[in-house]
Amino acid sequence: MKKIFFIAVITLLGGKLAQAQQSTPSPVNQVKEGYKQTRANTDYSMIYLRNIAVTDAQKPQVNKIILNYLDAKRTLALANKQDLSVYRQQQPALFNDFKTKLAAVLNSEQMSAFMASKPPLDDKKNLLRGLFY
Repeated sequence: MKKIFFIAVITLLGGKLAQAQQSTPSPVNQVKEGYKQTRANTDYSMIYLRNIAVTDAQKPQVNKIILNYLDAKRTLALANKQDLSVYRQQQPALFNDFKTKLAAVLNSEQMSAFMASKPPLDDKKNLLRGLFY
């Protein structure tokens, strides 16, 4: 009788432990979720628009526009790894769409300052290259 009771307790505890382990996301999924959360909380206006006074009201919109643009550029680059000419053809259209959306949030003075900050093509250390090229 004691053996049967002991086996029943072990079986019930084992089932509870297995169920608890299934509801915990895998370490890989936890890292991916953390990465997504970090990207969503990053203040891109402080990184890319350092010389432009972006208001607190504009920041969430600007950050979302920049994040979406960078994601679109990454998708385009990954899809055309083998043929860089396709990326070079399609990137200007992406940039124009980005510029239009950004102009809807920033005022004309801020937008002029942003466009004036375009780095030279050969300036590989400037972070703004990620937006303009």
